[in-house]
Amino acid sequence: MSRAGKQLLLNELQALTGYHRKSLLRRLNQQPDQRQSSQRGQHRRRYGPEGVEALVPLWEASDRLCGKRLHALLPQLVESLEHHGHLQLEQVVRARVLTMSSATIDRLLAPVRQSSAGNGWRRPPRAHSGVRRRVQVRTFKGWDDHKQPGWLEIDLVAHCGGRLEGRFIWTLVATDIATGWSESLPVITRDGASVLAAIQRLRQQLPFPLRGIDADNDPAFMNALMEQWCDAPEQGIELTRSRAYQSNDQAWVEQKNGMLIRRVVGYERLVGLEAAQLLAELYAALRLFTNLFQPSFKLKSSVREGGRIKRQHHPPRTPLQQLLRTGVLSDQEAQGLRELRKRCDPVALLGTMRSCQSRLALLISGQRASAMAGDPLSWQTPEEEKRELEGFLQGLQALWRQSRPLQKKPKPRQGRRSRVDPFEAHADLVPQWLEAEADVGSQELLERLIALDPERYGSQHKRTLQRRIRDWRVARVQQCLESAAVRPETKPRRREKVLPGVN
Repeated sequence: MSRAGKQLLLNELQALTGYHRKSLLRRLNQQPDQRQSSQRGQHRRRYGPEGVEALVPLWEASDRLCGKRLHALLPQLVESLEHHGHLQLEQVVRARVLTMSSATIDRLLAPVRQSSAGNGWRRPPRAHSGVRRRVQVRTFKGWDDHKQPGWLEIDLVAHCGGRLEGRFIWTLVATDIATGWSESLPVITRDGASVLAAIQRLRQQLPFPLRGIDADNDPAFMNALMEQWCDAPEQGIELTRSRAYQSNDQAWVEQKNGMLIRRVVGYERLVGLEAAQLLAELYAALRLFTNLFQPSFKLKSSVREGGRIKRQHHPPRTPLQQLLRTGVLSDQEAQGLRELRKRCDPVALLGTMRSCQSRLALLISGQRASAMAGDPLSWQTPEEEKRELEGFLQGLQALWRQSRPLQKKPKPRQGRRSRVDPFEAHADLVPQWLEAEADVGSQELLERLIALDPERYGSQHKRTLQRRIRDWRVARVQQCLESAAVRPETKPRRREKVLPGVN
């Protein structure tokens, strides 16, 4: 081609493409081998939009896990959702989803996470007790020799709404050091008798024997009742405590306080038996969902290199998988837990948790009767129902406002009653008042009794009446926990919201 023809060709290419003449000359003078080598480094998309559409419902069914934890859970989660009829994937899409790496999962879910609200939590406050002088101290390095399950860290979480004065519900949280198995139970009153009753109930729910309890310096734990129960020969439980003002000594349970309780229940104030029953139903579903379908990291080694600490973790495993790997269970017990995981539907458990959260939102707003009805949201429109639940879930991200209550240690009663019961004439009347008004105080009940029979009752009977109310509430919360147990296959009572890609 002549020089004029080449110049005319460059002019036409420049007008069509908009490239500079020098760029066009470099492209035209490039050899065919160089063109192929320059195209080899280009990224070829492997996962199309159908892979993302299949990944989003799996991410939602796992309660929005991170990429590494979701990657470890995908084989079990896909099998469980297909078994219960919530998911149907083509073979090609299913194979690609199961071969995704954790980095790919995070990259594909990044746009979805940006449009979703995050969750945050803060640790609860601490307290101290007098019995701690007789209880052995265990630091954060004191668990190196305890490889078997059964060694628990326990703590109390306050549902006070930022105001520690008055009466409100507490949550007892316990986590196993070796496996990460976690349990939660509501406690109506923060005293030694109620906490001990909750621990005894928690011991019955554990799939392994209870060997030791590590608590903080709270008077609800460091008291004579707890010490005598643990030291009894038939119990054989070792009681230890953390150091004062050293929250890292209980790092495992402090993490569960935020990940389990604050993330699900939040920081609102909860009062009364209705809220305790809802929490018992919520925690019954939460324990199955967390222990069977929520993988977590476990530290493998920690090495200091100069001013930095290099940590290595084991692959993410669920608490059930960690428990089965220990080999402490018999074949029959292990098979029973595997059958339990197979029967449990993660979507149904998550739906039960959302239903309880919605009913808690109604209870917090003051609509007690509607929250405890058989169909609590039947009177609402879908828009109002969604707005109530979204408002409650946004409230879970509120910052913790710390304060410290003034606590007095109750003295344990010694010996038998040597005087006549002052409430013998109205023994059935006080429980009837407590059943009708669970939040009524001892002073108000005493005033009613004085107005009923001023010659029999007076201000000197207040302390005896307080002990009667405490004993009644401990017995009542045990009945609530036994009656509010949720079966794994139970479907949520509210209408089920279908996720994208889930049948």
